[in-house]
Amino acid sequence: MVRGILIRLFQAFLTMFVLLILVFFLVRLSGDPSSYLLSPFTTPEQQARFNHDLGLDQPLPVQFAMYLGTLARGDLGTSYRMDTPVVDLISQRLPNTLELAGAAMLLILLVGVPLGIYSAYRRGGRLDAFARFLAAMGQSMPRFWVGLIVILVFAVYLHWLPAGGSGKLQNLVLPAAVMAFGAVGGLIRILRSSMLEVLDSDYIRFHRLNGIPERTILWKYALRNAGVASITYIGIILATLISGAVLVETVFVWPGVGRLMVESVEYRDFNTVQGVLLIFAVIWVTVNLVVDVLYVMLNPRLR
Repeated sequence: MVRGILIRLFQAFLTMFVLLILVFFLVRLSGDPSSYLLSPFTTPEQQARFNHDLGLDQPLPVQFAMYLGTLARGDLGTSYRMDTPVVDLISQRLPNTLELAGAAMLLILLVGVPLGIYSAYRRGGRLDAFARFLAAMGQSMPRFWVGLIVILVFAVYLHWLPAGGSGKLQNLVLPAAVMAFGAVGGLIRILRSSMLEVLDSDYIRFHRLNGIPERTILWKYALRNAGVASITYIGIILATLISGAVLVETVFVWPGVGRLMVESVEYRDFNTVQGVLLIFAVIWVTVNLVVDVLYVMLNPRLR
């Protein structure tokens, strides 16, 4: 098991290094940041001085080596647009993204797990039909479209909830629900199919013959075995909620890391874009490593 974890860590490090190379060179194909950050009346001499101060007049391999040097010291660089360390910008926005992702994850578990279990238990019934309909709708509709629809209904027409912003619980409801909507569908489908297989097994019939209550069978014995297959998906959901909140944060004007990256791309703020994507890569790698370890711990056959 330890050897497997070390191999995963090496693969994760290699993946992040390749991603860093791709991001570094691809973002520089988007254009010169001086044309977006400086005044239209800036002289060519002032523009050249600006690029020299940022090191953008150096060849790309030299820029990459300089960036690796600062990264080795734990420095993600300085934002061109705000003249602020990228670490400070991310540390200011990341708690908001984690808050939004945590609320969405809570909704996913509270809705997806019971619906997945009872739709399998009552297969062919109304609850099963509703769960399958919800799963199909959640996985077929894009988040930004769902976000616009819920804003139109609950904020514009009904005036129940604010259309955007942050700071209050009411501001968290709509974006968290939109983020959870698609993931709930996937969790229902995976958990339902796993539960159907487990509920037809011999040891579940044995527990029923022994007179064990159905609720205990479902939540203690069946879910324990069916839930192992859902762990990987839940880990992917968690990483996706954190790193994939770009559209939702933009639609609801949520001050998170995803919206920071969108703003940075618009102004060709290379260091900020690289820093945010690197943080997203670390989150993905960490979550996947934890999921792999949990999967081995919960599945004796893999050990």
